Amino acid sequence: MGDLVTLIKKPRLINPCLVAGWPGMGNVAMVAVEYLKNKLNADLIGEVAPGDFFAPTGATVTKQMIKSPEAPRNEFYAYRSDGDGPDILFFIGSVQPIPHRVHGFATEILRAAKRFNVQSVYTTAAAPSDMHFRDTPRVFAVPNHPTLLKKMIDYKVHFMGDGNIAGLNGLLISAAAEMGLEGLCLLGEIPFFTAQVEFPRASLMVLSVLTQLIGVKVDMMDLEFYATQKEEEIEPLASLLNRTESKSEENPSEDHVVPGEDEDIPRHVRLNIEKLFRQAEFDRTYKSKMRLKEELDKWELFEEYLDRFLDLFKKAQGES
Repeated sequence: MGDLVTLIKKPRLINPCLVAGWPGMGNVAMVAVEYLKNKLNADLIGEVAPGDFFAPTGATVTKQMIKSPEAPRNEFYAYRSDGDGPDILFFIGSVQPIPHRVHGFATEILRAAKRFNVQSVYTTAAAPSDMHFRDTPRVFAVPNHPTLLKKMIDYKVHFMGDGNIAGLNGLLISAAAEMGLEGLCLLGEIPFFTAQVEFPRASLMVLSVLTQLIGVKVDMMDLEFYATQKEEEIEPLASLLNRTESKSEENPSEDHVVPGEDEDIPRHVRLNIEKLFRQAEFDRTYKSKMRLKEELDKWELFEEYLDRFLDLFKKAQGES
């Protein structure tokens, strides 16, 4: 399987799918894939050597001391159903490769997967929004083939328009299409403020769709309990952000003064537009920009805010 892939076991899998995950916003992907792998008691069967795909990007501090960087974990696991369901090949990576090697690493993973006769590939990711953290997250399905798009209509999912899925959780599905494999990324909705905080409720909702899709049953009770526990932990942060936002609305900055209520546009609409601008500046996704534009168009305010809206794209280009 190449110099980079080392197998310690070579199980015979029958038409398995590949379920893969890497770190990302809200840790949605890692929680979902690790939970499914652990509940199925999948066996470690091999690993991928880091090669020149990875390089340290920072230092880890433990007990007041900087430690040497740890080697990335890139492992294959296998689940054999013994005829009572699907066989599954898992791949779990602990870190993302360096940017200009992401596609090459995706190709290595898929080449190894094809040796097990994998025909379909699944990943998960996060979709930040202005949802309340107590609401049930939506699940968005992004396939790489029209056949899968039609199939997903029968599931309780939403579909994305134009946008971008950062990192290998998105790119692996694109690379799968290049290699003739059907692939699908399921994105769990998370509150914007949990982008850097674990939000397992989204992982739970993603898994509820993924398990139906691939035809496997697992007990979700532990993940439900974990999600509830995490929500209790982040509630103080959500309350703090709400208080900060309320103060900001009461005392808007000089840079972006909220116009007073006029004959046609209620003040609450102006305040909501300011909130959408802040969200678009925070997560920089195409989706958040388009949500802002929809609100501006709805109230026929796009021309009034045109310069600020275009600045969002100028900032993105300057940082890319």
